[in-house]
Amino acid sequence: MFGRHLWAPLRGLVLFGLGLTAGPMLAAIGLGMLFGIQSLAQWYRDPLNVYRTFAGRWCGVDIPVPYQPPPPPPEPEPDGWYRYKNRLYLTPKKLSYERRWDWLVKDPATSRDILWMLINPIAGSFTALLPLTLVVVGATSPWYWPGHPGITVPVAVATALAGFGFGPALLHLHGRWTCQLLASAADSGIRRALIRIGRGGLATWRLALTAGLAVAELAAALMHLLAMVPILLWAWPTVLVAGRQLTSWRRQQIQEWTGIRIDRPYLPEPVLPPPRPDGTYQIGRTLYRTPEMALRSLRYRQNARDLATWRDLLWLLLDPVVGVLLAAVPVLVTGYCFFGLIWSWAWASLLQLFVDFHTFESWPLLTRGVPVLGDYPIATAPLIGVVGTLTGSLLAIPLLRLHGLWSWLLLGPTKSALLGRRVDQLTETRMEARETLSSELRRIERDLHDGAQAQWVAMGMKLGAIEALIERDPAAAKTMVGTAREASAKALIELRHLIRGINPPVLAERGIADAIRGLALDSPLSVGLRIELPGRPERPVESAAYFAVSELLTNVSKHADAGRVHIDVRYTANQLRIALTDNGVGGADPAKGSGLRGVQRRLATFDGSLAVHSPLGGPTTVTLEIPCVLSS
Repeated sequence: MFGRHLWAPLRGLVLFGLGLTAGPMLAAIGLGMLFGIQSLAQWYRDPLNVYRTFAGRWCGVDIPVPYQPPPPPPEPEPDGWYRYKNRLYLTPKKLSYERRWDWLVKDPATSRDILWMLINPIAGSFTALLPLTLVVVGATSPWYWPGHPGITVPVAVATALAGFGFGPALLHLHGRWTCQLLASAADSGIRRALIRIGRGGLATWRLALTAGLAVAELAAALMHLLAMVPILLWAWPTVLVAGRQLTSWRRQQIQEWTGIRIDRPYLPEPVLPPPRPDGTYQIGRTLYRTPEMALRSLRYRQNARDLATWRDLLWLLLDPVVGVLLAAVPVLVTGYCFFGLIWSWAWASLLQLFVDFHTFESWPLLTRGVPVLGDYPIATAPLIGVVGTLTGSLLAIPLLRLHGLWSWLLLGPTKSALLGRRVDQLTETRMEARETLSSELRRIERDLHDGAQAQWVAMGMKLGAIEALIERDPAAAKTMVGTAREASAKALIELRHLIRGINPPVLAERGIADAIRGLALDSPLSVGLRIELPGRPERPVESAAYFAVSELLTNVSKHADAGRVHIDVRYTANQLRIALTDNGVGGADPAKGSGLRGVQRRLATFDGSLAVHSPLGGPTTVTLEIPCVLSS
């Protein structure tokens, strides 16, 4: 029992020393991200796991390793290519590199680790090192203040004993603090506050990056303007493509940082007209001998008429000013208060306990370096630093979102672009609906011709034979009457099957909910259902949803190698939403199969959408959304 108290100061010193490696770990992360070295950016996890082990053992707190498992080795597609997102790779090396970066950056534990590295040198100093500090102060105070031994010695002994006595409790407090960030995520008030502060710090860092990107944006704008000089006009298309790549990357970045989606506003690629009889291509009043030159001219004309081109240029010119103004206050206040006040005061205070270091007289970043704060005592530096850091970091969150809204104002599509895109979508949807309707009519005609019609023709011929035999051979006529009756029954059964394929009776009589329950009962899979519909959609929507679910269940039975499916049907935000989740092998892609593509075409007629999330290894989730209204 007493061993824990005796070893607590030394253990706190070891934990404090291990916590000082946060500086090299942060440097390694920064260099690894800067130069794209994954091993360097990931190196910090090994010493941090050592810290988890010692802190969990000595502080009496369980701190499990929270990292997500690394991605599995990539598997090639049937055609031999390796696919990741929307890109194909010939070898798995670069694909593995991209996947490991995503795994490292998007792991929630990574951001919590970085937040711990920034705060622990201060928080850990007051918890892990305090037992040893009390012991050292108690042991050395009789030599520093020898004037009144009757008072100094009892106070020194009490201080040293307090260091030993409260050591385990202080270490346990340090372990609880460490567990809040270095363990797996668990909802708590302290964690929510820390995560909120961490998001503020991340927003501050992103605002600083936004201000730093102003140089690239301004350079792109100047190159754009320079390329518009008549003598350099030949380079304008190349500069325009580079500028659009930059703004497209910034759109994606802003969406990841703020959640504000900014769609691409550009007009679709122009279509080359058919060649003239002499083999040339006419663009306006100019003839071109090669399709490359004609297409280049088309792109040049369209980009010049595209309003998004000039909105991009205006954003590139103005965003450096807006970004710097929005980032100035939170970045300067947070940086100065955190590093200039909190860190400086903490390290100066620790150094003065052990060495004769007159930090408070010469440290340039402390409060005496600021005229407004110069009248306050130096002990107020950490308080001012904490208040300023929290204020600056929390202010960065709305300012970062304000920058996203500003960018959406210029980089987003205009109403005319949205209307043009809508017209193109409706035109494509109408053509697909026309093709689908034509193929359905051909199928019905073929089924009628090859099935029921053939049965009726055969039945008519039998009736003619019966009419010829009824007086001459009544027994044979009677036999043929039975055969004709069987033929009519078969024709009726085929006709019912055909009608059921066009409009299932259960769908017409009882609605989409009971129709999906019927599909679940007929499926060879184990199907779980959750249906919450306060009414019935329109009949065409019900039909589209029914056949879409039927097609998806068929696909799962044939291709997914699954044994269980869960179907969730509900009505939210004026949309019928149906989600199917199976436990199959995954890898479903609308681009690779006609079944999912057919469901997409069926839903597009009603402005519906199909979303597929199917990683290799499963599970696969297919979500259907169809705008509609319900009837009671």
